[in-house]
Amino acid sequence: MKAAVLATVATLERLGHDVDEHDMPLDANGVWTTYTNMTCVQTAATFDHLETVIGRPVTPGYVEAVTWAIIERGRATSGIRHIRDVEQLRQVGRDIVGDLNGYDLFVTPTLTQLPRPFGYYDMSETDIDRYNAKWTDAVFAFPFNISGQPAISLPLGWSKGGVPIGVQLVGRYGDEATVLAASAQLEQAMPWRDRRPPVSA
Repeated sequence: MKAAVLATVATLERLGHDVDEHDMPLDANGVWTTYTNMTCVQTAATFDHLETVIGRPVTPGYVEAVTWAIIERGRATSGIRHIRDVEQLRQVGRDIVGDLNGYDLFVTPTLTQLPRPFGYYDMSETDIDRYNAKWTDAVFAFPFNISGQPAISLPLGWSKGGVPIGVQLVGRYGDEATVLAASAQLEQAMPWRDRRPPVSA
């Protein structure tokens, strides 16, 4: 992951971009817990609405075990707790936007490691906290679901086993144009069109 990011940064420098190292402050574990609690309520609300569409209750027999655990967690969360979580995430989002506002782009790995093997995220899991704890792979991506900043993952690295490695570009709030322009530059300088993993669809 690190090598892919460093190669991307070196390419951006060669293309004329100024590059600085920046450590974005974030209590990732605490924010992840708040974020997943909030999404449990949203998921429960979505399925409650779907019941009115399909005309029958959603039961454990209709969804994966982990989805049912999410629905139950959401239904058990108080309104006061939910609004507190939402407000905390709004503040975190504002803090992220403010922290990165001095940069045109913020470059990170997409994941903390290569993609997990099929079945690693077990949809039969009934312990939602144990399931959510596995998602630390996404620590570089989920903050921007909170902040609403434009981000893109580009396959700019390649593992020894032939697996694409994503590098994420994050732009200022509302500045999709810069993200897309830099992505186009990188696609020209580090093309991936003709690369295929050993197994692909």
